[in-house]
Amino acid sequence: MGSTLIKGGTVVNADAAVRADVLVRDGVVAALGDGDGWAADEVVDATGKLVLPGGIDAHTHLEYPIDGFTTRTADDFHSGTVAAAHGGTTTVVDFVKKEPGASLRDSYLRRRDVAAAKSFVDFGLHAIVPPRDQQENVLDDLRLLAGEGAASWKFFMAYPGTQMVDDGQLLEGFELAAEHGVLPMVHAENGHMVVRETRRLVESGRTSESFHALAHGHDSEAEAVHRAVVLAESVGTPLYVVHVSSARAAEEIGRARAGGAQVWGETCPQYLAVAYEDYAGLGEKAAAYVCSPPIRERANQEGLWQALQVGALSTVATDHAGFCLEQPDDLPPQKLRSPGYFPKVPNGVPGVEDRLMVLWETGVRTGRIDVCRFVDLIATRPAKLFGLFPRKGLVAAGADADLLVWDPEADHVITAAGSHLRTDYNLYEGMRVTGRPVHVFSRGHHLVNDGALDGRPGRGAFLTRGAPHLF
Repeated sequence: MGSTLIKGGTVVNADAAVRADVLVRDGVVAALGDGDGWAADEVVDATGKLVLPGGIDAHTHLEYPIDGFTTRTADDFHSGTVAAAHGGTTTVVDFVKKEPGASLRDSYLRRRDVAAAKSFVDFGLHAIVPPRDQQENVLDDLRLLAGEGAASWKFFMAYPGTQMVDDGQLLEGFELAAEHGVLPMVHAENGHMVVRETRRLVESGRTSESFHALAHGHDSEAEAVHRAVVLAESVGTPLYVVHVSSARAAEEIGRARAGGAQVWGETCPQYLAVAYEDYAGLGEKAAAYVCSPPIRERANQEGLWQALQVGALSTVATDHAGFCLEQPDDLPPQKLRSPGYFPKVPNGVPGVEDRLMVLWETGVRTGRIDVCRFVDLIATRPAKLFGLFPRKGLVAAGADADLLVWDPEADHVITAAGSHLRTDYNLYEGMRVTGRPVHVFSRGHHLVNDGALDGRPGRGAFLTRGAPHLF
């Protein structure tokens, strides 16, 4: 592998921004400093630009099956990771669901192989813990997976009858996670409250797509967060709460952290930049915005930003689970498989390509967060929590050369037509952003050069992850 000198830029890490040249050799950062005397095979001029660690999206669902494996998301590990690369994300951590008739471990190994054959960027996998009635010996599989790179396990507190685990299984799983140094994750919604409210809406004839948000109330999310934190503290395990959409839920995390709890919260760009008011009157096209927890009212957003500012929320991922509105011939039923009936709309929205640009525009350029906090949210903290630090998540000698040359003055208009995703719509359609990655390096390879991709399916490496860095 050749060498690259990134010259003239400002290196930004989570703790500081300094003027430095970056020398890359054999896929890692070899040196930082004054590079006037350094020789390299390729020189990239970063004058006036920032050099950032590659983004880590710790929450994606690529070619992900739902509803008993009757349908799946539109993007596979090929299109999804191509889009990720163009957006400045050089690592994704996806999810493994137990396949029908297979064990969780066998499902994990198969999905790892599928991703390895298609991915353009490095990837890891979280294991989703199924309810006991789907696999009685799942704890045995989890013990094995802990040694095979699955250093994080996800538990659903939602979707009773399909994915939800009860409090007893949460306690049992949390204890095992603590024993093996694994970070447990929770989808925190009270599933029974959501089912009850869904039934009431349907019985009253309020079934159009936008009513989905009303079925997933703030109270169901806040209650589940509180309960998960209490259960985790009772067995002494840290906890990670995925896709926090409600400011009330973020407040629960903030109170717990202030009291000494080891709990971290993740939110997503769609909750910060899109609002219920944007889709409430769209009829069946509101299906494009349906995800769980839902995209909430605009007044809720400021509470999420405050939580990011004070550290009650610690990461920004996407929960990327894109579906199409129109029905492609080569995909199973997508968003409008049952128009006018929100309980049948596939849950999920796209975003893996747009995450960094949207957060930069709505966070850094508005003054809500500074550039170091931006790096922490999109790269450093995910790397620490998911066992990838210090290999990834920072620009430092010895770290993987996953690097972005970020032009803070580059204009870009986000559109579905200009995206590299398979989805046929974009939540941020028409948003003008100022700031984007113009060069993207993955382990030293110049993967994206001002919009041009140089890579192949399968070049992304599977990441065996270690225990979380909690501080």
